[in-house]
Amino acid sequence: MEEIKITVSIKRLIIVFLITAAYIAVMLGIFIAGSDHKVLETIIHLVGLMVLYCLYFFYLGRWTRLVITDMSLIVKTQEEWVVRLSGVESFYVDKFKGRTFIGIRYKEDTWEAHKGNLAEDRKRRFKAALQGYPYEVYVSGLSKTPQEICDLLNSLIKK
Repeated sequence: MEEIKITVSIKRLIIVFLITAAYIAVMLGIFIAGSDHKVLETIIHLVGLMVLYCLYFFYLGRWTRLVITDMSLIVKTQEEWVVRLSGVESFYVDKFKGRTFIGIRYKEDTWEAHKGNLAEDRKRRFKAALQGYPYEVYVSGLSKTPQEICDLLNSLIKK
């Protein structure tokens, strides 16, 4: 089987491009109007550029978010991590604090399965840079629905 790459949703990219167009329209309006408020103009300019930089960095900088192979699921977040399918019992779709994720149930003989209280551990990880690592894969705003991704992963485990 070839690698299956799951990317950022086109809808999210369109929103980023619309925000860029709105920012350019505001800056052109300020330029044409010849504003006397140089401080306000500078603040709008700097804040707008920072927002655009963050949007492009988060959405276009990491275009591919998930890579599914026969043997593993590669999650490309701030730090790339790998889930070996041989140690996974099943995947499931769930929500936590309004965010959709695919949960991972590990087999009993893996290190991840011996971890203690998952609910308490989830609260601690929710604030961390590696949200969900290694028990959840957040899948909001991707090109495939969470259920499609979950079904695909479960079918690979059953093979």
